[in-house]
Amino acid sequence: MRPTTSRTGTARGRVQARLIALGVAGLTVALVATGCGTGTTPTPQAPVVTSADPTGTPTGSPTTVPASPAPSDPATSAGTSTPSSSATPGATSGSTSSPADGSTPSSTSSSDGAGATDGSGDDAEGKGAGDSSKDDKPKSTEHAELRSGDHGERVKTLQHQLLDAGYWLPSADGAFGPSTLQAVWAVQKAAGLQRDGVVGKKTQRALDDGVRPTARTHHGHVIEVDLAKQLVLLVDGGHVTTILNASSGSGKPFTSKNGHHYVAHTPTGTYRMGRQYDGMYTSNLGLGTMWRPKFFNGGIALHGLGFDVPPYPASHGCVRISNPAMDWVWSTGKAPQGTVVTVYR
Repeated sequence: MRPTTSRTGTARGRVQARLIALGVAGLTVALVATGCGTGTTPTPQAPVVTSADPTGTPTGSPTTVPASPAPSDPATSAGTSTPSSSATPGATSGSTSSPADGSTPSSTSSSDGAGATDGSGDDAEGKGAGDSSKDDKPKSTEHAELRSGDHGERVKTLQHQLLDAGYWLPSADGAFGPSTLQAVWAVQKAAGLQRDGVVGKKTQRALDDGVRPTARTHHGHVIEVDLAKQLVLLVDGGHVTTILNASSGSGKPFTSKNGHHYVAHTPTGTYRMGRQYDGMYTSNLGLGTMWRPKFFNGGIALHGLGFDVPPYPASHGCVRISNPAMDWVWSTGKAPQGTVVTVYR
């Protein structure tokens, strides 16, 4: 007769094996189901308009929810109005507030956010401090290799070159501010260069050579998210029309405010734009805010976060773009509900 301890040991082993299996399954759910909100993941093989209600504040039906108070700007193509400039979009980490399309970010003196001068250099005409009549036009401050804070004709030429190549900018105003930095990062990502935001010889050569990412889809209007290059591409009939700097899931573990553990992961697959919120959205998971999010995979959305869109993966799973870029997406109707979104590496 076998000892009872052997049977007990075997039973314990089976229980432990089941617990381990359940733990792995739970981790898998955490990997695919969380973003900046919560929800379930649609089947990648069959694009579905998600009607999952990501946990957040405020919430509503799976349609466009207007911000409160009622905005006063012209209506967008989604049937809602653009929030007024009194709203303060952006990240909780001190990001820049969002301007209206083509307007000036609050903390800067130009529509792209560049500073006016660096205060250096001698006055070629030898004017005194009190002679302000000849100082109305700011002096050009441009490094040999253009970078943030520069302004002048060479910056404007760079901006026109970026726009002509499809890299998104609000305008060519001659000021190298945060939107121009986002566009330069996008070029460097597309060309496989160091993402330093400085327009050196290699970056300029990439622009001169017309370096652009290639679409993977061939039909219809599609939003492509390239996780390897950290870019969002707007594609029409297989042609890339607009390129946006983006930042997706960092791959790092994090804990929500209710104590649940997740991994910041942006799943690949093909989805459709579903629920959207026209205003500032706050996650009940305690993950901060999202500006004008458009959800395409449960709690995972395309959304603005001020200018807190670094040239590397940094989100909780959502796809970040800048606030001005997100405003442009809304105002031009580039991502209405039902738009196909494909995410790949």
